[in-house]
Amino acid sequence: MKKLETGVICLLAISMLTGCSSSGELIKSYSNTALNTKSLIIHTDTDDNHDFFAKDLVVFPKSSTVNPAKSDGDAAETTEEETKAADETETDEADETDETKSADETEESLSENDSDREETGIDAKTGLLAGMDSLSDVYAKDIYTRVYPASLTKIMTALITLENANFSDKVTFTEDMVENEYAAKLCGFEVGDELTVEQLFNALLIYSGNDAANALAVHVAGSIEAFTALMNKEAKRLGCVDTNFVNAGGLHDNNHYTSAYDMYLIFNECLKHDEFAETIRHSSYKATYTDAGGETVYATYTTTNQYFLDAYDYPESVRVLGGKTGTTNEAGSCLILYDVDKKENGYISVILGASGSEELYSEMNILLNKIPK
Repeated sequence: MKKLETGVICLLAISMLTGCSSSGELIKSYSNTALNTKSLIIHTDTDDNHDFFAKDLVVFPKSSTVNPAKSDGDAAETTEEETKAADETETDEADETDETKSADETEESLSENDSDREETGIDAKTGLLAGMDSLSDVYAKDIYTRVYPASLTKIMTALITLENANFSDKVTFTEDMVENEYAAKLCGFEVGDELTVEQLFNALLIYSGNDAANALAVHVAGSIEAFTALMNKEAKRLGCVDTNFVNAGGLHDNNHYTSAYDMYLIFNECLKHDEFAETIRHSSYKATYTDAGGETVYATYTTTNQYFLDAYDYPESVRVLGGKTGTTNEAGSCLILYDVDKKENGYISVILGASGSEELYSEMNILLNKIPK
């Protein structure tokens, strides 16, 4: 009788967790996994057995490279593979077939949209546009492909800082915080400078200083290596299965990578913190701190977000409330934004791997124009 009760409970759990992966099939990469838009649980890590609950976030179908914009919030179209998976795992929802198009209908719909995609798609390596309030999967291109994030890495650095430090903490700049890599963007901090975590946090996100990233990493974890371990642990907790960090700033390393979808997960988590959402809205930040000799240093850090410097205009139908840029030779030009439409519905838009600044903002505008009017 006890075994029977246990079996019933298990069946009930499976029927409730619509579209979830079985616990014996832990996901190591979204790229190797057939996903569907009704996933509730994604298992992510064999070591810590973290479970990522996706019921409040968008999960794009793995087989759908590009989803045309949907203005009415309808459920995303599914492929034959996804429909089969849904039939196997959603036994209690068999009567809801009207919500899922057949494979033939899907193929016909995709063909009809081929010309539209060719005209309005992006050329960057990967891009994503997803609703935060409507939870709509608006646009996706290779969002589970592993790419280099450049300074978008600093979003995770900001998140770990928010979770482990106070803005009022004092930080004395030390030798192990110095960044010596050639061409790295620096705030100009020198050994002996004394700043607050708040000042470093603003310099990190607004000016994208790699020395600010190093300073926060060492302050929080004692070393950059220990800090990256925290970054990777948090990434796994959030469900980022295509991400690995080896530094706090995003300077290139072949083993330092992410995906557009994982950046969506990290950015979404950051936006839950008021300090983060407020910081990324600023076009500049003024800091006053003391150097090793006790002299006062006045510094102004200007944003790297070209929208906020009026170098590029975004569509009038939306407002950009902030974001983060990143650029290296290997990563190309990258940008992630928090946007709202005229009804204040929130969206996250991501471009990774654009060929340059002009293409980056041009293609970001393509995404922003896909936000339902």
